[in-house]
Parts: sequence; structure tokens; C-alpha cells
Amino acid sequence: MGLVMLATATITAGQNKKYGLRWEIGNSNDLGERCHDAIGMSATIGVGSTNGSSDFDTVYPWSEMKRCNIKRNENGSYIVTFEGEAGFALDGTNGDVFVRVPKFYYERYRKDGYEYRVISASGPKVHPAFIENGKELDEIFISAFEGYKGRDEKLHSYAGVIPTSNLTPQAYLDLAQANGDNYSLYDMRCVDAVWNLMCIEYGCRNTNRFIGYGIADYVQPVNLYPHLLIAVAATNTNTVRTLKWTPSQKGLMPIGSNMTICNTYQRNILTQAKITACVDFEDYTDWTFDGKPINVTQNCYIGSAACNTNFCESVPRGALSWHTGRAAWITGKAATTRNPIRYRWIENVCGNLWHYLPDVSFNALQMYVCNNMKDYVMHKTTQPYLPVSAVFPENKSNGKKSDVVGANYWITDLDYELVTKGVSFGRSYDLSLTSDKAFGAYYYLSSDNVMIANGGGFDHLWRCNVLTLRAWIKPDSRWYLYGARLMFKSITH
Repeated sequence: MGLVMLATATITAGQNKKYGLRWEIGNSNDLGERCHDAIGMSATIGVGSTNGSSDFDTVYPWSEMKRCNIKRNENGSYIVTFEGEAGFALDGTNGDVFVRVPKFYYERYRKDGYEYRVISASGPKVHPAFIENGKELDEIFISAFEGYKGRDEKLHSYAGVIPTSNLTPQAYLDLAQANGDNYSLYDMRCVDAVWNLMCIEYGCRNTNRFIGYGIADYVQPVNLYPHLLIAVAATNTNTVRTLKWTPSQKGLMPIGSNMTICNTYQRNILTQAKITACVDFEDYTDWTFDGKPINVTQNCYIGSAACNTNFCESVPRGALSWHTGRAAWITGKAATTRNPIRYRWIENVCGNLWHYLPDVSFNALQMYVCNNMKDYVMHKTTQPYLPVSAVFPENKSNGKKSDVVGANYWITDLDYELVTKGVSFGRSYDLSLTSDKAFGAYYYLSSDNVMIANGGGFDHLWRCNVLTLRAWIKPDSRWYLYGARLMFKSITH
């Protein structure tokens, strides 16, 4: 089985150049500055139909990050069709939608009180995301969209669907692996690769500062608040009635976004569907949604759901046209917390849904790492998952949905020993910071046997960040906020 129609990476005469970011160690106010050959370069994100610009568009490896389809032929070969080529489609009719990331080399070192991250087209060390079972890969493919469970019982990356949530970690891994040996879940090595690419390009180590928090300020469906409860039972309905919502409350669940309706328990989901209307009466608000009608009782309650895949381009207004940035659907103060985002076509790098990462587990605060995707098993802490680094500090506090001093556990330093593994995990945190300082990422770790969910969900607000890693996830964890994304690597030639 081979990968065909695959473009060869284009490396220009400038292949020996190095593009880097550095920041002062221990200085939480220093968000970073470009270094080496990146000095003097610039990049801005797109907002809605206003395109951004990036000097990195013509620089490898950024220049070769492209959206594509991957489809398996009857003879077992994989066909790659890049956007702009005949047959490319976003809806799954020509295969799953991925973003190609070409192999790059990187360095991480400390000198004169600064930490450096450097990417180049050639060098002494290839990034670990491009190594599988000791073999270097010319490219990897990260799903453009969050994972969707198809009728074929496989995980997919299609536009125009509500990404699948509320499954256990191993269930997602099984769905990904059901596609074949070249498929698995987006992992920590990919997170590290994407974060390095983002931060060097935008000259900042805190992703919140240049791209925003993503879909981060919507409504968690819980039965703790009266306005979320179903006020009137109904059968075979696409409209549910609650107590009247205030305008500010409705701003957290806008028409055109998706809603979840639960029955008694959060895991018992009756439907997830698009909100098509919201009508106020004297004491009530009626919510109308698409899809199949359902039966509801006063034991039911509502809240948000993850937004559709490719929502950056399909929002009711203010669609994003640039490869990187955020939609302009929601404006004003909430623009950075209620709009979908993407980085070089990879949608929702944080926000919307948390993404399970399969290559890192913990037990008793000790980290275990596996560097071969074919060996991934959730929550494993025996070979080939091997212990790395010293035990980590525990934090079992979820903090607060606010951005004030003393509320949250913000990462101030990353474990330096893990550089060879392609793992960026916090080693220290500081309660006195806010999300615009240091890395802007939240530190989570339980002493149980746990694995990681990455990025933050649609109600996580200021804590959403590409390096927010919730190491709380137990084997039976499932929630409407927990999902996954697909990864493809051609390891079977």
C-alpha cells in the first residue's frame, strides 16, 4: 500500500536559514520575540473576510502546509488531492480533509537567560512528530476538522457536521485506528509541532494573544441554573421552552450555534442540533432546533454543543477567508472568545472541544510517553510507554471562569527534559498571573491514572490555549466537551 499523487516538499535555496522565537526565562511579561532569520519578518491573522498577511507564506515549512483530501483506493493505495486540484472536497465525498505538514528540523536551547525555539528545513534534529518507529517521515497530516464518528464506525474529518463528543478516550482511538495502520489520533508530538510553528510565525509564545481563545464562552448544559431547565414537557417536538433568558444570557448561545439537550444526566444526551430560532414571551423563551423531533420532560435541560466542523467558513456571517485567524460572526468584546479559529487550515486548535491525546499517560504524577503511533493505548503506563522526567506537581483545581489575579493556575515554565520527546508540558505554575501573561495556558494534573485532553472546550473561556493540557482524564471519562481529532502518517509502504 502506498501513498500516491503526493507532492514532494519544496525546499528553496534558503534551506539553511533558521527561524526562531525566544523569551526571557522567568519573565512572565515577555511573550517572546523573533530571532535568527525570523528577525524583521511579520504576520497578522485574518478576521472574517479581511485577510491577514504572513512573510512565512513563502518560507518552508509554512509554505508547504496545505489542505488536502486523503482517500484510499480499491487497490489499497492512498490518494492525496490538494485544494485547488480536481476532485478536492470538504464534505467527505473525496475522503477525509487533512492539512499536510512537511518535515522540519528544530532546536530548543537556553542561552544567556533566554529560551529559544528554532525551526529549519535542515539541521541536526528532525522534530519528533516526523519519526515513527525510528523512521523519518517526509510529512504528516493533521485533520483540518475535529473528529466525527461516521456510520462506518470510523473517525473522520468532514465539513458540515457536529463533531462527535461524549465517548471514552479508548473509543476515539479505536475509531481512528479502524481506518487502517496509517491512522491514529492527533497526539502530543503534533501539538508541540503546531505550537512551535504558530508561535514562531506570530512572534509570541502565548497563542491567546494573537489568535484568540476560539469557541470558549458558550453555555455548559447543567441542571444547576433555572433558566437552563425545560419548563414544559413536550412530545415529538423541535421546540423546547425554558424560563425567559436575558439578552446577555442569549449572547452565550446565539442562533446558528448548536445546542445540547440532556435528560437528567449530562452523559444522557437526547440531541445535539443547530438553533434555528429563539423567541421570547412574557415569562418564557422558546428554542427551536433542526433535526429529528424529540420528547422532553422537566427533567431535561439545555446548553451549548460544539459548533459544526468548518464553522470558520460556514458561520451565519463573517466567514473567515484567510488560512489563519478567526471568524467575525461575533463582534465587540466577545470577538476573541466566541468565534471559531484556525491555524493554517487546522480548525479549533483550541476551544470548541477538548481533544484526547493518546501518547502520554500519568500515574501517581509520573509521566509515561510512547513514541510509536501503532502502539498507542489509552492510559497505559507499561512498555512501550516509558517513564520520563521527574514527577510533576499536582493541581486538581479547575480554577474560575474569570481572568483575574489569584483565580487560575497559569503555566510559567515547560519541562526542559521533555524536549527530545516533542512534549510541551508545564513544570511550574503561578496563581498571580492572568491569561495574557507567559504561555497563557492552564496547568492540570491529577495523581490518578490519567491521560490528557488538549486545548479547552466551548465553556472554558480564558483557560483555552493550544498548550492547555488537562491531565485529569480517567479511562471511563466521557463528556459533551471531550472529543478528538484524526492524524495520518504514511508508515506502511
